Amino acid sequence: MISEKIKSLIQSQDPREGMDQLFFTNSEIFHASYDAIFKKQWVFLTHFSYFNQNDIFTYNLNKGFIEIKKTDDSQLSIYASDPNIKCHLRVYESLVFINLSSSPYSFDEFIKPLEPYIKIHGLNDGKIAFQKDFIFNASHLATIHNFKECAHCWGGEFTHKDYLSVHGEDYCNSYGAGVGSGIEAPKLTKRIKEWTEQTLKRGLFVGEFSEDDSKYFRIAERTPLPEGIASETMDGSYSCSTLMGDFREIGADNGYTAIGFSPFNSFVANNEFVILFLFSPISQNKTVVTQYWVTHKDAEVDVDKMIFLWDQTSTEDSQLCEMNQKGIESRSYQPGKYGDLETSLVQYQKFYLNHLQTHLNDLV
Repeated sequence: MISEKIKSLIQSQDPREGMDQLFFTNSEIFHASYDAIFKKQWVFLTHFSYFNQNDIFTYNLNKGFIEIKKTDDSQLSIYASDPNIKCHLRVYESLVFINLSSSPYSFDEFIKPLEPYIKIHGLNDGKIAFQKDFIFNASHLATIHNFKECAHCWGGEFTHKDYLSVHGEDYCNSYGAGVGSGIEAPKLTKRIKEWTEQTLKRGLFVGEFSEDDSKYFRIAERTPLPEGIASETMDGSYSCSTLMGDFREIGADNGYTAIGFSPFNSFVANNEFVILFLFSPISQNKTVVTQYWVTHKDAEVDVDKMIFLWDQTSTEDSQLCEMNQKGIESRSYQPGKYGDLETSLVQYQKFYLNHLQTHLNDLV
């Protein structure tokens, strides 16, 4: 049961302002949000190529675990250690999705607006070239807050200097946390317009998507990398011997794809590799961020060069989130006002509080 104090807090929290300390530190809220959001979203756990070398994928939940097994006919089956958990499994473009609700949202409805952003990268012909877990000693909420605002990319000890050197300040200011997350940048807007016209003429997909359904928290974009940058590597040059998907057939467009499937999955990609993000809530002060670098199955890969940028950026993020969590847990913590580079935080908090309140209503 959820205490009356927590129910009142959820009802009174203004989504346009910084959140009360208990949202980041209270175990009741953590488990309620896990049931309200994580179990009800479609979440991808791995890439199908994992099963080329392994028969079983095990994923720990807040209570128990699930196992995904490769069957004799190369299909997948799913099992939960808790018989009360309803497990649903879908594979789309080699992304292995689960849903743990008794009545899941339509997968086809969920994936439809994101399809062209995914398909262009040819994940069915991909392999996991590298993967790494980053331990964030911070709540899932604090971790997602970090990924949904742009202001921390520069200034201070943990500025993302390397990320900035590849993407540039205009992109970080305008698109750093997704479509419409920042302020307008006229030069970038002009470049996107010109690049879009050129790219469409070559038969490659370009687009932007912002959420239009309160059940989900999706976002997607295809935008150009800066002039002279071909890939998300330290020097902007390729790390793989071959490109992926449509770029392997039609040629490079030096574009950048970013997709948010839910608060638990992100997808960023250039023409030669894709990075899949899985944000796993562990407790009210621990989150594991798993990253999979996926390349074409036949690619020879300079792994160190390929992983450098996001390995560095995620390491910086983990340190920053841990400091934020410690600050939140202190007696001096006070919620603040959001700025122009934090509009995505307001959008996320509306989604989070709406789903949490709906869950509490359903418990009555």
